[in-house]
This record gives sequence, C-alpha cells and structure tokens, in this order.
Amino acid sequence: MRDVRWQDHEPCFMEVLCAIRSEQANPCDIPFALKECTKNSPYAKREILGVPSYLIAFLEFLFHKAQGPYSPDFEGIAGSIQTFFLNAPALTTLINHNAPDALANMVLNRRGRLKLLISDQVELGTILEWWTRFGLIPVSQKEVFEAILNKPTIRDRIRQGDPLLILRLMDVFPGYTGIINPKGVAREAIVNAAGTITRPPSERRYHQLYAAYKREGRNIRSLIREEEQRILPMQMRRNRFLAYLVKSLHENTCQICSLRGKKTEGPVEVHHIIPLSQQGKDRADNMLVTCTTHHQAIHAGIITIRVEDGGVKIISADGEWTLSPLAKI
Repeated sequence: MRDVRWQDHEPCFMEVLCAIRSEQANPCDIPFALKECTKNSPYAKREILGVPSYLIAFLEFLFHKAQGPYSPDFEGIAGSIQTFFLNAPALTTLINHNAPDALANMVLNRRGRLKLLISDQVELGTILEWWTRFGLIPVSQKEVFEAILNKPTIRDRIRQGDPLLILRLMDVFPGYTGIINPKGVAREAIVNAAGTITRPPSERRYHQLYAAYKREGRNIRSLIREEEQRILPMQMRRNRFLAYLVKSLHENTCQICSLRGKKTEGPVEVHHIIPLSQQGKDRADNMLVTCTTHHQAIHAGIITIRVEDGGVKIISADGEWTLSPLAKI
C-alpha cells in the first residue's frame, strides 16, 4: 500500500503551515487538521511504525519548503517544524530511531521522503543545531560521518577516488579530509577529474540559490551583506556561500590577473587577506578572488598582500598594484 503524498494535499498543507507560522493554529489541533486534509485519501489510514502516514507526509512537506539553511525561508519554517514535533511525539520517536543515517542520506542527496538540503559544513552544523531544537536527540557531525562510511557503496567510491563524492564530503566534513582524500589530491585536480560539465555539488547548490535570488530581482551586494550577518555554528569559520557570491561579484575572474591585464585560466578561489588563523574576518572586504596559480604564489611568498590606508597592495617581482575597497566589495 502506498503512503500519503504531500504533493496530493499541498494546498491544504500550506494552509496548516500558514496557520502555524501566524500562531493562529492551536498546536494540539495540528494532527487533527492534517487528518482532515487527507481524509479523502485511500492511504490516510496507513501507518509506519505506529505513525500515521499523513503526519510523515506533512513533515516531508515542511522539509521540502524549508530546503536548507541558506534558503531564505529556512528559519521561519524550521520554527514551524519545531512546533510540529512538539505536538507529534510518535513522529519524534520515529525520526530518532535512525537519525544519523537519515542525516547521512541528506548529505549524500539520496532519494528519500524526508530531505533537508546539506551542501557544506555550515548547512550541516546549522541543521544539527536545529535538530535538538526540534526536540530530537542530539546528533554529532562525527556520527553523521560514521553513518556515511558505514555504507559499503560509499566506502568503495572513496577507495576508487570518485571525485564528485570526495568533493561533496570534503565540503561537508573538512575535518575528515585525511580519511576522505587520503592521498592528499589537490582540490583543483579533483574538480578537473570530475569533468567540466558537472559543477561540484556545493557549487551546484550555490548556483541554484543565486539563480533563484536573481529571479526575485535581488542584488548580489545585498546578498553578500546578508551572508556576512549570518551567525555560523560555533565550530565553523568559513561561509562558502559567501565566498561563492564574492567570486560571482567578480565574474569568477582573478583580481590579480585583471590588474595585470591577463585572462584568468581555470577555476578561481577566495584568499583571506588577513588569514582566519590570524583573526581575520570571513567577510567580503577580507577576500581576494584569485586563480589557483596566484593563490599558490601568495602562500609561497612570491606575491605579498598588504593592507595599507584602507586599500590592498599586491606586490610581486614584476610590479605593484593597489585595490581600493570600492574595487573589492
């Protein structure tokens, strides 16, 4: 027997969500309202481990609407998910039954009914923080990572050097890079091995987000300012979506190449002018977009970057250039 599908009841589910968000719904009445939404479904009486199918369908609907932490509606809908869990204890028990594996499938973007988008470490950390706020049992990044490695097919793909999987896992679990990429292959080489047609998984996610914002008429500079205000989970210091936006602002062109009148070859990266290890800020005004060659030259000391009089001086053996703040941000 099939289960209730949220897509078949979306208008009614949307009304329930709006009532929850506006605090017009009596929390105790939410399960009854959902039962009414699906009363004409031949699958309404279907249960999964004692949980009515329509409750699971509504949670799937909420996860679909929330998407992931970078999405503009995430915080608001996450609050509604919290309210829903508080009034559906049997559903809480069901989700707790195998939470690390469920989160692992979200990281891997596997097919499943319950899905939040997790593209990088920031999104995973934010979802894990919300996980406990939902009233679910705490889950650590380590537990999610171990649940991923417990999948034989994933272990095989890591051993075979699957570039897209390795890029995905490196973005979400940078602290486990030694396990994910034991040979220490450079990220640029992994991206090249993935091919030029397919973007790395996190880049695809950022591209879709940015495209949606552009369709809404949003300005990239305002998006950058919003991301700079995002409060990251305590253990995280880098906002990769912010870095993506800064690269997009500069049209994925190396700023040093541009100063030298040269064309950028290959992918670009973000260099923190004042390193994060030296208390530099993860902000646009502390970011320099560089090609791989110039990024390596900076770290090798061949190119020197200095902050002088509010500008950024770039010094190499063949010249000196200055970027003003307006040219950077």
